[in-house]
Amino acid sequence: MENNIPEMEPIASGETHRTERSASAQRRLPRKRRRQNRTLKIINAVLLLLAGLGLAACAFAGYRYYTFSPGTYDDQIAALHEEAARIRTETEALQQELALEDEQMRSDLHQAGEEGAAAADALSTAKAENESLTETHTALVERVDFIKNIHENAQTFREEYARKIRQLEDMIVAGESGAKICYWSFDDGPGSYTAAVLDFCEQNGIYVTFFTSREANDTGRGDVDEPELLRREIMGGHSIQNHSNSHQYSMIAGNMYTKGIDSFREQVRLQDEWVYENTGFKPGIFRFPGGSAHAFSGPLSKDQMVSVLTELGYVWIDWDCDMADNAKANPDAGTVYSRAMYQVRKIDPPIAVVLSHDNYYSTYAGFMRAVPALQAEGYIFLPLFPESYAIGHSYARTWYY
Repeated sequence: MENNIPEMEPIASGETHRTERSASAQRRLPRKRRRQNRTLKIINAVLLLLAGLGLAACAFAGYRYYTFSPGTYDDQIAALHEEAARIRTETEALQQELALEDEQMRSDLHQAGEEGAAAADALSTAKAENESLTETHTALVERVDFIKNIHENAQTFREEYARKIRQLEDMIVAGESGAKICYWSFDDGPGSYTAAVLDFCEQNGIYVTFFTSREANDTGRGDVDEPELLRREIMGGHSIQNHSNSHQYSMIAGNMYTKGIDSFREQVRLQDEWVYENTGFKPGIFRFPGGSAHAFSGPLSKDQMVSVLTELGYVWIDWDCDMADNAKANPDAGTVYSRAMYQVRKIDPPIAVVLSHDNYYSTYAGFMRAVPALQAEGYIFLPLFPESYAIGHSYARTWYY
């Protein structure tokens, strides 16, 4: 069977390659155009966006132009210039006025000669003195305000101080603290050695209690300034308390326990007023002259006298440790020291109230020896206060040495 397909001439090798590249190019053309089309679309979109923003900016500028015209700004600037000119004119006028006044003053002083110069000097001196007096007045006003408040501030401080001591006492009684307290007290003063006691206390940073009595000792001869000592006691942080005005406690007719309850009240009140007048502070603790056992054995009952004390704002206390240092016994310093060491150590819980007197040198000397010795054993010396645990827990004991 014959093949009707015509024979074709062979194609050369190079021509074959050109034909293949042309076909490949034809196939790639659509993809390239598609990419170009996408790029043109993006460019057109960006140009449209920029055109839109430009139109919006023009519209806003036009709005600002018609709403706030240049004329408005011109008017505001003109007003500001006008105000500045007015202020400048007023300032220049004031400067001229001051210059004229200064020139006139110089002329007056020149015409007055020496008298004018003296007057000017006097005026300068007066001004300086006035300034000095003003400063002094200001300082005095501040000082007066301080003095007005010092009593209130001191009372507040004392109340807070007493509250903290009571907390310490409660801890000692409960066995929660190893601290030991000695309330050393001096009766019948201010006396001949009160100043020495105060000096010693200040030097050693300790505090004591003074049960004062205006007429209990012979310092009225003038050798002791009792009011000044009272003020030293209170300013030193010590406790000042009431031991009656007269201290007359013997059970003969006419003493404070035999003249009736009104006489007893008067004895407490007079001493109270004397302390307050000289210190600005009111006592709150009373110690019976002769002790409570002696006072309650007289014609006045315990209930009567305690009722009077409560009425006058007082509590009362005796002592735990007695130095027995009255004028009749007259112990030497060594005996006072030994008694203090022996008795204070015996008080349990260790909150001891010591009775002594500030009228005798031997007491003062024994006190000076006992303080550092007791401190070495852990005792701290504090002032008595009405809320103390010792109130109601201290009583006169019979000691054997």
